[in-house]
Amino acid sequence: MTKFAYLAGAVIFVSTPLLAQAQVQQAIPQPVAPAKVANSKSDADKVECRSQDELGSRLQRHQVCMTKGQWYTYEQENKKQVQDLQQLTPTRPSGM
Repeated sequence: MTKFAYLAGAVIFVSTPLLAQAQVQQAIPQPVAPAKVANSKSDADKVECRSQDELGSRLQRHQVCMTKGQWYTYEQENKKQVQDLQQLTPTRPSGM
């Protein structure tokens, strides 16, 4: 019985980061070349560059440039994905 428990724990331990990484990789925005916007009429058209951590590395970072409107959309999509994942995660009873 304990061998089965160790095997099941190992499978869950190994597969969970792989699934999480697959979910996160879909959410990474495609970098946009920074361009100077001449005579922009709104704030949403201004290009903003942000430095983001490289997935799987503690030291590497990369720069992503998008318009403010695209950043807003990107952040809203990320919030929705987090909410969806939280709803799918089963809660544990408080007694355990």
